[in-house]
Amino acid sequence: MPKTVNREEKIDFICDEAYKMFVDIGIDAFSLNQFIANVNMSKGQFYHYFSTKEQLIYQVMSKKAFELNAHIIKECKHKKTFVEKLSLLFAVYTKDEACYTDFKKLIIDTMHLYINSNDSAIRAFNNTMYQTVFTLLEEIFDEEIQKGHFHEDAKSIAKSICATADGMFLQSLMVEDFDLKTELTHYFLEVEKLSKRLKATP
Repeated sequence: MPKTVNREEKIDFICDEAYKMFVDIGIDAFSLNQFIANVNMSKGQFYHYFSTKEQLIYQVMSKKAFELNAHIIKECKHKKTFVEKLSLLFAVYTKDEACYTDFKKLIIDTMHLYINSNDSAIRAFNNTMYQTVFTLLEEIFDEEIQKGHFHEDAKSIAKSICATADGMFLQSLMVEDFDLKTELTHYFLEVEKLSKRLKATP
């Protein structure tokens, strides 16, 4: 009797294997034919799950983004300081562990697919990712406000943090010797100082 194939498990397997290959050789050098051969599939089997190479890339990036977000949300509960929490929230920019640096590499490789895309699924994904970050930022500020560390007006800064972090990331791609991790850490410390000054202002 033939073994029943679980569709979701198969998609997860394909995405995980593709991610390894993306990280290893880069998306530009990725050959769909070679990948299909590596995972012992026929083209017909692959196209049963993904209609194009671009769809595979999108699915892989979406899966990894959600996995990293889930990990960050879980780990954030164990961080004690405001700056530690922000550094974790933007870990793809600030941390040196492979799970973050590998994903950052793929963000760079796929940036052209996500900026000004006409694909409704990609636009929805972008909106979901940013909304997740905005929600977490607001929760971090709410916690500091509840502890009495920040004035409630400090929460208005939250969304600008995401824009600044992304802007610094782009700057790090264009400006030689721009130390993204150090610059972001300094920025987070300045945000903390500003938020505390608002608390002290009569």
